[in-house]
This record gives sequence, structure tokens and C-alpha cells, in this order.
Amino acid sequence: MTATARRPRLGVVLGSSQSPAQVVAAAQVAESAGFDELWVGEDYFFTGAIATAGALLAATELPVGIGIVPTASRHPALLAMEVATLAGIYPGRLTAGVGVGVPDWLDAMRIRPAAALTAVRETLTGLRTLLRGESLTIEGRSYAADGIRLEHPPAPVPPLYAGVGGPKALRMAGGTADGTVLSVLAGTEYIRWAVAQLQAGGAGPDHQVVAYALCSVGPDAATARDRLRELFGLYLLTGPRNPMTEAHGIADEAAALAELDFADAVAKIPDAWLDELAVVGTPADCARRLTELAGAGADSIALCLVPDDDGGLAQLRSMATDLLPLLREPQGTTA
Repeated sequence: MTATARRPRLGVVLGSSQSPAQVVAAAQVAESAGFDELWVGEDYFFTGAIATAGALLAATELPVGIGIVPTASRHPALLAMEVATLAGIYPGRLTAGVGVGVPDWLDAMRIRPAAALTAVRETLTGLRTLLRGESLTIEGRSYAADGIRLEHPPAPVPPLYAGVGGPKALRMAGGTADGTVLSVLAGTEYIRWAVAQLQAGGAGPDHQVVAYALCSVGPDAATARDRLRELFGLYLLTGPRNPMTEAHGIADEAAALAELDFADAVAKIPDAWLDELAVVGTPADCARRLTELAGAGADSIALCLVPDDDGGLAQLRSMATDLLPLLREPQGTTA
């Protein structure tokens, strides 16, 4: 018996590796290159997700996903109004995602929610109610609302995703959201585990899994790894013990590295970790890795580029000629 290898949708994450002046040009190059979709985050204090999503929807014909807006930064009624406006102008092209956000950034603004998982669940429920054109009244733990209704609910209602990572949050997302955004460093073992948690929470076959992935494509694996190593280290060593490192069995080693000076720790990151937790190497290496991540359960993979002076334009153009054609070739079969 044979099975055809699974092809993922391929996206690019914009808005943190680009300045506001660069983001539209990068999106247009990504569209010309043949990417399937665009994703924007709200990494404080880089670029705003709503403004960036609107600019990309206007400048391209691609689907745009917001992945993610922290629940604490806006009342769900205001977020629903913003989402409804974009979805009404560009029907069928927007996906809206919410999540907790980075604790350090939320602490800097003194808005970290006391019950993060409850805040995500209540926000998803409130957004869905409002975007359907229904009235929202709630006295929740994270926010309250009294008879709020949108004047211009969108048709169709955009999908709502949750940006979550732990077991309880994934099970919540499986039963509440239309899809889930997994953070960078999501390797195959973690994606398989996350999909199992989503299914345990009630996710059906239509629930979409988006995996963010740090990406570096080079003429050889060593060059590509060296280019990515510092950025990879920033993500890995900031919170070394997390569901992703636990799933891959490297949490203890990562925590030990995090105790070292940053430069020393980065230099000691094993090549195997970059290969497993990122998309890195030659075009053939990266195409193979993308197919493996899709096989583990990722419906879409959104590439996070290494920041550079031109906002990633050269990287995107290189992918258009060297990487994307490999993903369009007929895939082999496995026995």
C-alpha cells in the first residue's frame, strides 16, 4: 500500500523582521514568489497586527492570518469591530487569532491576565458571538460586556484561531477554536503531540494547525545553520523549559545552556536541534523538512525569516527560485 506525501500550505510571517516601511514590499514579493498565505503577529513593540493585516490585504490578493493578538491588549468588542471591518472589506481572506502573548511584554504594560487560559477561551467565545451578529452579555473573569452588538457583522464570519502551546490550552482550543497557531520551535514530535491534544479536546478534521518555523536556506547546511543560530538561541534560551522542548526531550539540556553566557550558549546549541526545531539547510533539506512537518500534522507552515537590512526581500526571491519549485514537484511515495 502506498501513500502520497502531504504538501503543506506555505506562508511567511511578516511584521517583526520588517520595519513598517518594508512590510508591504515583502508581502508583494512573497505573493510573486508563490507563497500561499501571509501571517502577521503582534510582537510588542514592533508592528501592530490590525494595521499590518489591513495593509497586506490591500496590497496583495493572498489570505492573511493574524497570529496572534494578545487577549489582554483589547476588549473583545473592540477587537471584534476591527476584525469585522477587515473581513467586511476583504471577505473570505482573513483569519483572526488570539492568544496570551509574551509574559514579559505584558508585564511591562502591567496587563498580564490573572487567568490566561480563561482569557483566551472567553475572548474566543465573545468574538464568535459578536462576529455572528449576536448580542454579547457576559460577566467573565477577563472582561465584561452588556448587550454589545456589531452594526456590521461580516459575511462570511472569519475563522478564529488560538495561539496556544500547553496541554490544557490545546485541548481548550480543540473544542473552541477553528484552528491553532503553534509557536516557533515546533518540530515533528511536538506537532504530533499537539495534534493529539487538540483531538482530545474535540478538534475535528477541519481544525487547522499552523506551525510557525524559523527558516534559513543556504548553499549548504552549515552556512544556513550559522545564519540562524543566534535568532534560534533567542527563542530557545529565553524560555528553555516549555512544551516544545519537553516533547523533544531536550528541556533539561536547554535549561542548562540558558544558565551560560548567551554567546557561549548559542555556540553550544547542537546542530541536531536546529535541524529538528527549524527549517534550515539547503533548499532540498528545507523542502524535505517542510514535508515532514506537514506529515506530522501541520496544515500550514509559516516561515519566520532571519532579520536583514532589506526586510527579507532577497531571502524571499531566493526561495522563489530554489525552494518553492521543489515543493511543487510530484512527491514520492512511501510503502
